[in-house]
Amino acid sequence: MYILIDKFNGVVPGVSPRLLTNEFAQTAENIEFESGVIDPIYVDGASVHTLQGSTYRSIFYYDDTYWLEWAEDGVSVVDSPLANDAYARLYWTGEDYPRVGTVDSMITGSSGYPAASYRLGVPYPEGAPGVAKSGTADDEEVPLEVSYVYTLVTSIGEEGPPSDPSDILSVTSAETVTVTMPSVDVPSGNYQLSTGATKRIYRSNTGSEYTEYQFVAEVPIATTTYADVFADTFLGEVLPSSGWIGPPDDDSSLYPDGPLEGLIFVANGIMAGHTEKSVCFCEPYLPHAWPIDYRYTLDAKIVGIGSTPNGVVALTDGKPYFITGADPSSMTDIRVNFSQACVNARSIVDMGDYILYASPDGLCSIQDNQGAIVTRGLIGVKDWRANWYPEDIRATEHEGCYVAFWKDGFSYGGWVYDPRSDRSTLSTLTASEEVRGTFYDENSGITYKIIDDEIIPHRQHASTRATATWKSKKFIMQSPVSLGWLAVDADGYPVTVKVYVDGTEISDDTISLSGSQLQQTVNSGPTTVNIHEPIIRLPAVVGTVWEVEIITQQVVNRVVLAQTMGELKSV
Repeated sequence: MYILIDKFNGVVPGVSPRLLTNEFAQTAENIEFESGVIDPIYVDGASVHTLQGSTYRSIFYYDDTYWLEWAEDGVSVVDSPLANDAYARLYWTGEDYPRVGTVDSMITGSSGYPAASYRLGVPYPEGAPGVAKSGTADDEEVPLEVSYVYTLVTSIGEEGPPSDPSDILSVTSAETVTVTMPSVDVPSGNYQLSTGATKRIYRSNTGSEYTEYQFVAEVPIATTTYADVFADTFLGEVLPSSGWIGPPDDDSSLYPDGPLEGLIFVANGIMAGHTEKSVCFCEPYLPHAWPIDYRYTLDAKIVGIGSTPNGVVALTDGKPYFITGADPSSMTDIRVNFSQACVNARSIVDMGDYILYASPDGLCSIQDNQGAIVTRGLIGVKDWRANWYPEDIRATEHEGCYVAFWKDGFSYGGWVYDPRSDRSTLSTLTASEEVRGTFYDENSGITYKIIDDEIIPHRQHASTRATATWKSKKFIMQSPVSLGWLAVDADGYPVTVKVYVDGTEISDDTISLSGSQLQQTVNSGPTTVNIHEPIIRLPAVVGTVWEVEIITQQVVNRVVLAQTMGELKSV
């Protein structure tokens, strides 16, 4: 009679230790399970950047060179949707209002980035233009009835919505129309409308407020008058920006639910964000334009959103929603028939094809319009709420796994959900300090953590591994038995092995190397003896319930307990 463990997996706290299969554990801490062995994770790398203070909670690695940092929690940053953006723009939410920054505005000085940024969006001009005609009308020409509007254009070429239309004039081509724009027509509010900004003037053909307006001229932002002498045939493009308002911001009179937050990239140049009950989309490839028609109101408060290949998942304090469509003007919102609210915005992680998040009953996934509790059968509901900290975790992706860090008073820890194999794995992480923020760098595949005032690479491969602990299931023998021998197959040593019989620890031994000599240390002594193989003799104890615990920084491939040496060798 023997116990053989040659495949190792994570914990299943929702199942009695007596009913686990051989590979699953009661304890699995600091272990990578992709290869099926006890593979201790690597320790964190050295700090790559010191933050401006120990209260910062959001970071972003910009242009593979600069660390951007914010004191606010939950700042969401998205790169420019343009493949070769001359301004290298970034867009983000989570401060007082949605913002945009360029390389020139953000990276100024030697530290403290972003140094400067601007309000996302371009405002309406203050007031309609005035118009007056001069010259002598051509009596042989049928007069045209025209009106004018103008738009504001930022110094990086972002055009805003049009002004109110001017009065209507009847003019012929022999006359000149002087368009007068208010001398103070640029609203305050940190818009990028100083040096290099312009105004674009558009003219109608029919004089109707509702007709299309066509481009006449572009003038510097400070210009207040323009003389229009062009004939109808010289008019340019149709006004593109009708309805191009900025995203919801900190103007509570317009947006009582608060500013846009949770900014994400969707696809095809589209970005999305949310307010209390609305999911908002921008014009494709125009992140400064957020038309009202592109806002979809749900029947529950939105906790956070995420992007999948086929659409946007909105996680709420009720059922999730799936919003899909090829164009933001014609999206369809589908309520997912899955009664699992999101209890924590910081738990939401985009895993590529699906979204993972914490609900009251477990870790959940949403893929398109289908939902599932992925920890069902792994963690019981009471245990999940009490010991896995769903409302407190801060989660991120790392090498295809969901990694969550928690803080409970002055206690810290973490856990990992690994979906990469057919049998999903749960394991825990030790921690001695709070993880205040995370950032997953898609370019390098490295996950970074904020600890105190330092940015630390999570498990950056180095020569040092963390101490792993793996405790087996409870092996129940048909009758009391004495297993007198134990063998450990590992890639290196030391490896500490503890054996429990009927709930009592009977041995605590470390197999180590001194030069090329294997040694066994009985830790209760302590006494050390030389051994020829990684095999140790156990105390002569008879029992029914047997457990094995491995503590190591080495890769362990196999553990065997047997009654005799002959039996051990034959396994």
